[in-house]
Amino acid sequence: MASTRKSLFIALALLAGGVLAFFAFLYVRGIDPDEQRLGVLEWVVGGMLIAPGFGQLIKWRKLRDAERGKT
Repeated sequence: MASTRKSLFIALALLAGGVLAFFAFLYVRGIDPDEQRLGVLEWVVGGMLIAPGFGQLIKWRKLRDAERGKT
């Protein structure tokens, strides 16, 4: 059970870090989403920063199901 908690914490930390990095990217580029629409580049960068957290959530779910006996 400790392994799944650690994996969940890592996944959530990656998600939060990706979101923070995305907003930092927008700040550095001087983009205010309230004033102008995000372009394709911003959406792609946002996806690249946030996606690893979702990948870790999928791995966590598989690990949790395997520990519960649901294969």
